[in-house]
Amino acid sequence: MFYISQNCEEGTERKGFMTGNKSMVNGKPKTNQDAMEGLNETQELKIFYQRIMGIREETAVQELAEHSGLLSLKAKTILLKENDKVDRIHFLYKAGGIVKAYYDTRKGKKQIHCFAYLPGEPLVGIMNIDKNMTSFVTTELVTDCEIVSASADDIYRLSRESVDVALACTRMQGISSIREFEYEKMILSYNPLERYEYFVETYPEIVDKVSKKEIASYLNMTPESLSRVLKKYKELHG
Repeated sequence: MFYISQNCEEGTERKGFMTGNKSMVNGKPKTNQDAMEGLNETQELKIFYQRIMGIREETAVQELAEHSGLLSLKAKTILLKENDKVDRIHFLYKAGGIVKAYYDTRKGKKQIHCFAYLPGEPLVGIMNIDKNMTSFVTTELVTDCEIVSASADDIYRLSRESVDVALACTRMQGISSIREFEYEKMILSYNPLERYEYFVETYPEIVDKVSKKEIASYLNMTPESLSRVLKKYKELHG
């Protein structure tokens, strides 16, 4: 999946992948609700692209806002299925929502690839921006979410016309590569307890909001193994 690893407004990097830093505006945690009250949808979307996504070029922001929409979706909604053509690129709009990405294994099981929970996080499994993108994962809402839905064609075009949009895409591609490397390293070299500690560090705000079955899948272990790990983790950390 594509992700943004740092706050574009303040330039503050996250620790690891998706640790607990909030989207920031003027150095303070910022919820979209604070900025959006009393605005129409296009104005809300412009603020989203400027403050959350870090795109400052007015023409690009206006075009993105005009060709995007705000969606309020229920838990278990599937945004995109594995191998589907990507016509729309979705982003989390407000804090509080959780989305998971998974793929089907050869044994027919759903293997969770990652989670998203911070405003501005892209909710699509692609390796690059082009005209014929297909998703390598299924993206499904774990909780009710508010989503920004943007035209993939417009993002592709603007990535070639706007420096700001191109930089945003480059950031997402770079962090996607880092995530893949660190996740693979965790799976291949960490023991079960270390894997769970990695999950807690990577996703501190959703540890108690996703199911144990989903956590076990993400860590590539059985639910029974995770139960033993949790017992040991509580003994060590209280």
